[in-house]
Amino acid sequence: MPIDIATVRREAPATQANAYLNAGTNGPLSRYAAEAIAAANQNQLADGRIGPGIYEKSLAISTELRSAFARLLGADDDEIALTHHTTDGMNIAVWGQKYREMDEIVTTSLEHPGGLVPVLVAAKRFGATVRVVPVEVSDDGPTTAAKVLAAITARTRLVAVSHVSWKSGVVLPLHEIAERVHAVGGLLAVDGAQSAGAIAIDARALDVDYYACPGQKWLCGPDGVGALYVRRERIADTQQTFAGGRALRDGNAWDNSGNYLPGTTAQRFEVATVYKPALAGMLASLRWLERLGYAAIYERIQALTAHCRETLSAIPGVTVYTPAAQAGLTSFNIDGVDPVQASARLGEMGVLIRSVSNPDLLRASTSFYNDESDVEKLRRGIEEVIREW
Repeated sequence: MPIDIATVRREAPATQANAYLNAGTNGPLSRYAAEAIAAANQNQLADGRIGPGIYEKSLAISTELRSAFARLLGADDDEIALTHHTTDGMNIAVWGQKYREMDEIVTTSLEHPGGLVPVLVAAKRFGATVRVVPVEVSDDGPTTAAKVLAAITARTRLVAVSHVSWKSGVVLPLHEIAERVHAVGGLLAVDGAQSAGAIAIDARALDVDYYACPGQKWLCGPDGVGALYVRRERIADTQQTFAGGRALRDGNAWDNSGNYLPGTTAQRFEVATVYKPALAGMLASLRWLERLGYAAIYERIQALTAHCRETLSAIPGVTVYTPAAQAGLTSFNIDGVDPVQASARLGEMGVLIRSVSNPDLLRASTSFYNDESDVEKLRRGIEEVIREW
């Protein structure tokens, strides 16, 4: 069923205030998420945070939220850990390996710091070698994958890459990379910050070992909530870097001799107390998206992104870098105009995009709640920027 865009924009009011084209940083908070957070806060204020049934209700929300993330990622409930963000999940995956001398971690030059920095720190701590594959912003998915595949050797312990590049918008064919790294005994950890909620994901079919995603971007949830898929076969042999009561099989699964029994599901990577109203808000937002239908959401994102790419490509003086096979991002530049200044000026016009650095680019995000009028405002804003410069 097609999405009723007028209703959707009322349910995400920030989309009515501006041309909201920056889901890649923060999507608009859904009304359902905001109401769930407010209700949870009010309950805590009025009734307290302890008492009969309160813990059980909180537990039920977490359980249902794992299930919702599992459906989103094509996983089973026991393969999902609730995290704070993509970076949290990537740290769990990268730090969870038993690195040996001469091991290598392969990544690319266009990774987000949330995926790249954990690699650099872990390699420094454990003496592993980082192989950063040089990738151009104009490289398409197959070209990028070919470069990654060429860097994988018998010493590769982990490949850490993005499903969708936060800079170029390119979609990486993960299955090919998974097949190669598994053949040499290595694993694949994926940064899903720009893919979760933007394109269909089937973690099992992609054959990845770890898949980290946030809630506040394409999923329109609150800050501070994310999820990590850990392939069931990897749960037992992924080391726990941070641990607490939730990491145990049960609260008494340890003794005074230093022994303990970890949990058997991905929940073993959850550490301690989180902000419970945010979990309620995240669950409300995922329920909203499921009612709209992920298939319809993905179809709309694809159509709007293609329209955005074509519109920007037709503007004299604009260079578009994102390839035709895209997710929801369009990266581009305006000849002779600094991206930071252009982004700021567009923001003054009510057109919300962002700039990224190294390389310096402008980036527009087109999501399911956008429409052609938002793209038209972006076009007119760019033309105004060109006239002013």
